Amino acid sequence: MATNDSNFTVTTTTDASSWYTVSFIANRIKFWILFALQLCAVPCYLYIFYKFAYKKRLFHNIQHHVTLLLLIVSFLFVTINLPLSLSYMYTSYVYPSSYLYCTLWNWLHYSLNIINLFLMGFASLERNWLIFYPKLTAQRCRRFLFHYCPLIFCVIYPPFFYFAAMFIHKCQAYYDYTQLLCTWPCYFYNLQWTNFDLFFNNYTPLCSIPVFCCVLYIRVLIQKNKLKQQRFKWKRDKKLILQLWSQSSLYLAMWMPLQLAGLINLYWDPLFLLQDQINYMYLFPYLIHLLYPATILISFHHEIPSIRKVTGTVVPMQTFRIANIK
Repeated sequence: MATNDSNFTVTTTTDASSWYTVSFIANRIKFWILFALQLCAVPCYLYIFYKFAYKKRLFHNIQHHVTLLLLIVSFLFVTINLPLSLSYMYTSYVYPSSYLYCTLWNWLHYSLNIINLFLMGFASLERNWLIFYPKLTAQRCRRFLFHYCPLIFCVIYPPFFYFAAMFIHKCQAYYDYTQLLCTWPCYFYNLQWTNFDLFFNNYTPLCSIPVFCCVLYIRVLIQKNKLKQQRFKWKRDKKLILQLWSQSSLYLAMWMPLQLAGLINLYWDPLFLLQDQINYMYLFPYLIHLLYPATILISFHHEIPSIRKVTGTVVPMQTFRIANIK
């Protein structure tokens, strides 16, 4: 049921599992907040991509591959998927109002988010390899098996799964064009598909992040004195650990509340924090993509120098050359 006036829109969905309301004013506030963050995020992404293209060492360094993929996927989310959500938030209505549009929107939204989640989970595992088992990626065949194959799986698997779930799997969709993402795809009503999606696509990579991070931190604390004896390696490993900590903290802070609430909704209380999920938690994954470039600029400040530092090193070189010519 939907009621509208010039200032306020309320949409109420009542069925066996949910009840919630959506405010036109609240959506408009979300629009301006996310739009402002988008305006800040896009230049950051472009600057980081420029640095990766300019400094070939960043691109060819194996430890930065997963970070670059995370940046690319998040950039696609911010520039392609986010505008679709902003269009809805501005009007509180999905346009064009069609089954194909809503299905494609859901496919793009879930695919990009789960690609990012798998990549972050693999990054947590790979940091352990790079620090304690560097020989795993030293040879070409091992590098392909333990580095490139997981990256290919993380990028290819989620779009294929959600294409099968939304386009091949036969089910009746009940889209609501007054809701973000038109509510949800119809495979959510199939318990087998939902369980597999929830536990393998969401909880497996999400839980692997704190598990592998804790394993890494504990091993570093135990072998700290031994690692410090290799000064150059310890300096590199310390940067890898701090970079992983900053990125994993962002992902866990944004994903954990939503996933825990979804688990409680599915198995215990269908109404648990449902209104808060609609109002706030559904936006948390958006914040990951919008805040990720700032996290990279902060944690990679040695590898990605600021514009001031770059210009500061060029001018003295030019002056030095002119002085030599004279």
